[in-house]
Order: sequence, then structure tokens, then C-alpha cells
Amino acid sequence: MSLIIETDIKDVLNKIEQRFDKIDQRFDKIDQRFDKIDQRFEVIQKDVNDIKLNVVKIEGDIKALETKSSIIQPIITGVTVAFVGGILLALYKWLPS
Repeated sequence: MSLIIETDIKDVLNKIEQRFDKIDQRFDKIDQRFDKIDQRFEVIQKDVNDIKLNVVKIEGDIKALETKSSIIQPIITGVTVAFVGGILLALYKWLPS
């Protein structure tokens, strides 16, 4: 006993084409998702670059402050020594001889 099925080749090809269209749509959705991920990575990369630039700027500011403090510190020390010396000189006349 044999079974014979007749179908139009056009119908078969249409079904195959519909399936390919669905696959194409899925790939399009995947491409859109990857585009969104790429955009997010670009934003993250920009943020990281901004952070790096800010760190470099802060390091430069710290070095500038260290330089200024190394200049100011001897001046403050000198003024303090002079002030204490002035007080001791003023008190010297009150010390017993």
C-alpha cells in the first residue's frame, strides 16, 4: 500500500520563504540589541575616560599643592620662630638674674 501526497511546489516554497523571513526578523532584533549594547559601551567608555582625565587633573592639583606647601612651610616655621623669639626676648627682662 502506498500513499501519494500531492502538493504545489509554490506552497512549499512560500512556507520556506516565510520561515526565512521570521529568521531574518529575529536576526534584525538581535542586531538592534547589539547596537544598544554598543551604545551603552560607548557611554561607559566616555565615562571612564572622563574619570581618568579627572584623576590626572586631581593628581596635578595635589602635586601643585605639595609644591606650594613645601614653599609655605619654611615661611610659617620662620614666622613662628620669630614670634616665639620675640616673646622670649620680651620675657627675658622679667627673668631673675
